[in-house]
Amino acid sequence: MFMRQIRGAVGIALVGGVLAGCANSDELKSRITGRWGPDPALPSSDVSNVIQNQNRVLYYILCYSGSVPSCADGVNVTPPAPGSPVWYDVVEWGFNVGRQDCEVYLGNLFRMNREKGRNDNILAAMSTAAALIVTGTTSAQKPLSILAAAFGLSIAVNDAIFESYLFSQAPGLVAKKVKDLQDTYRDAIAKDHSQIVTGADAYNAIQNYYHICLPHAIEGVLLEKIADSNPATPVTPPTTTTQSKTKKTGVTAPTRPLNKPPSLM
Repeated sequence: MFMRQIRGAVGIALVGGVLAGCANSDELKSRITGRWGPDPALPSSDVSNVIQNQNRVLYYILCYSGSVPSCADGVNVTPPAPGSPVWYDVVEWGFNVGRQDCEVYLGNLFRMNREKGRNDNILAAMSTAAALIVTGTTSAQKPLSILAAAFGLSIAVNDAIFESYLFSQAPGLVAKKVKDLQDTYRDAIAKDHSQIVTGADAYNAIQNYYHICLPHAIEGVLLEKIADSNPATPVTPPTTTTQSKTKKTGVTAPTRPLNKPPSLM
């Protein structure tokens, strides 16, 4: 009876973990469709959808940031003229939205890292407790082997699911690196407003800012940092010479040949 309860609890944990790692049908379809990269023919329908989406993003920023007062009355937005300082304001608002989304993602990453460790500790403790109970109630070895296999599988599945979302580095270090990169990029745009002339420039700047926080971009930066790092140069110990000893003691070293014994005269 006890063994069936243990196996049932572990089974529920495994099913829950597997379901948590699964994607919905639309996401799976998107992955399969784009597994070979974008369509080289550049379909017109895709171009239309992408441009409409980009214009919609700029429209919402212009309206809800107050950059275009007429939006409050439900009037269609007239895009600012090329070179207008309004476009830089749009970029700043886009950066703010991107920073918030990135903070949410990195916060989730941190919590998932802690949840992974917590689940492993709980499963390991349950395995130990169950083994002690079985050992005290029966002398058979078969229940112990079943327990070890069941809990070992559950820990492996837990690690496999969570590690698919995590990085090898600590989430705190990842968050700091991403923030430094975002601050650097934002400062570069702030120092040269001439880069933002049109709505396309504004959207491109926002998109590049978002790219810094994407999982594959973070992993690329971390791998590049590791690849470019140089091994530490070992410190060469100072050589001990007769001259260096002479400087320390203040005694003049003899100038005789090394193979000639000193003269007694």
